[in-house]
Amino acid sequence: MISNPERQSERLLERLNQQLRFTQEIINAIPTPVFYKDRVGHYIGCNRAFEIFFGLTQHELISRSMRGINPMQPSELHEKMDKECLITNQSYRYETHLVNAEGQEIDAIVTKAPYLSDKGKSGGIVGTFTDITERKQSEIMLQQMQGQIIQQEKMASIGQLAAGVAHEINNPMGFITSNLTSLGKYAAKLDEYISALRQSLGSCSNHPDMAQIESLRQKLKVDYIISDVYELINESLDGANRVRRIVQDLKSFSRVDQAECCRTSLNELLETTINIAWNELKYISTLERDFGDIHDVVCYPQQLNQVFLNLLVNAAQAMEKQGNIIVRTWGNSDNVFVSVADTGKGIPEEVKQRIFDPFFTTKEAGKGTGLGLSISADIVRKHGGNITVESQPGVGTTFIVMLPVKSPIQ
Repeated sequence: MISNPERQSERLLERLNQQLRFTQEIINAIPTPVFYKDRVGHYIGCNRAFEIFFGLTQHELISRSMRGINPMQPSELHEKMDKECLITNQSYRYETHLVNAEGQEIDAIVTKAPYLSDKGKSGGIVGTFTDITERKQSEIMLQQMQGQIIQQEKMASIGQLAAGVAHEINNPMGFITSNLTSLGKYAAKLDEYISALRQSLGSCSNHPDMAQIESLRQKLKVDYIISDVYELINESLDGANRVRRIVQDLKSFSRVDQAECCRTSLNELLETTINIAWNELKYISTLERDFGDIHDVVCYPQQLNQVFLNLLVNAAQAMEKQGNIIVRTWGNSDNVFVSVADTGKGIPEEVKQRIFDPFFTTKEAGKGTGLGLSISADIVRKHGGNITVESQPGVGTTFIVMLPVKSPIQ
């Protein structure tokens, strides 16, 4: 026969077990992974979401923990944060990467807090983590879109500025060119007149002032001046025309009306972009063109100008000493290809895998946003193409842009 104290003890034990089961069910119902450890860092429990994430049962987790194996890696980071919680008796929140049972890496925010033992001291750590992978990707996409908008606004501003500057420059360049042309004609007439005078004086060889006139002619270097005038005028005309071409290229490069989709010659786009980037290129490299006979493509010219400019400037910045840049185009009936190759320092393999990631840059602070290649790759993809890179450290790098002749943006 069971005594009353024993029966009461059994009922109390049963109620405690029910309470423990109920508490565990509540913890299991939490959709976010939850875990708890003792003071020495051994797992003593978790919820179902934690088990599913790591592919471990609670029993397996506790067994692994006792052998010193932590499913949350890198274990050094998490153990360090455990100690901080216990020492300061405060909660901590930090961002890290976790790998689930399928081997997928996620971005997560881990939150840890100390819990008290029955003696009022810290008994261990209770923690949880939240998957923020989608949020991070959304943030990156948003930042990338903002970067693209900023770039487009900058290009539009440059286009408007270029149009105004071009108008102001073209007016004086117009009368400079006209005046130089007229000056060339006047010089030709003066040359003809002087030659006629010289022939006339030559027929009067006994003229008393003939020797003095000839001596003055040689002293003043009249013959040299007449020949040099033509060269000076031609060089000035060439310079004036070059200024006009640069202004026109700047307008073509960033003009607002080219924000519309149209059929365009990539060779002409490249020539325009090379002229714009020439100041960045000429002091550090020689540039070779190898333009093939390729089909025109349907594209947004302003956007592709941006891609090619970025590749050319990057090629120049990759030079540690005087080098060479080769721009090639070739194609077939379906696709056209543009390559920008340099003889710079090259890209290490671990860096090459990330160069198209948004905000990744190897440049010094303030010299790059890490958006150039990411935006370029996105522009090319929107045109139905792709961009690849081949590189060898110490030898050089080649970027290849492939664009379809029949673009999906038609």
